[in-house]
Amino acid sequence: MPSDLSRGASRYGRIPFVYFYHEDAQDDPAFGLLDIEIAIQRRAPGTFQLEMYCIGDGYQSGQGSSDPQPLAIELRAGDRTLARVEWSYPAVLNGHMDALSFSAAVEISDADFEEIDNVVLPSVRAEVTIFLE
Repeated sequence: MPSDLSRGASRYGRIPFVYFYHEDAQDDPAFGLLDIEIAIQRRAPGTFQLEMYCIGDGYQSGQGSSDPQPLAIELRAGDRTLARVEWSYPAVLNGHMDALSFSAAVEISDADFEEIDNVVLPSVRAEVTIFLE
């Protein structure tokens, strides 16, 4: 991440994990996205590509998906949001650990690209199914 540094300058970051919980079970995550890697790369002047890779971790007791709301990824400079993309990730199945990836064009200026200093994943809702024994 990024896949080819010769294609242009890039910014890269990692988020260790994001967990999703059932409203009635706040102590037991239903599923998660682990080892999240996010990169944005200049492909040409004024043209940027965001790439994201993570492991979808469906626990034995639950699974989930981006219904009803996609995961939001915000590229920021301090508190200022420079770009926002949304990812409707596939279902994360219970009992599975699967690689997930995402790529999207991002519209920002070259100056904004130089100012990126953090990535935020704002709170979103997911569809969670709990499997009780």
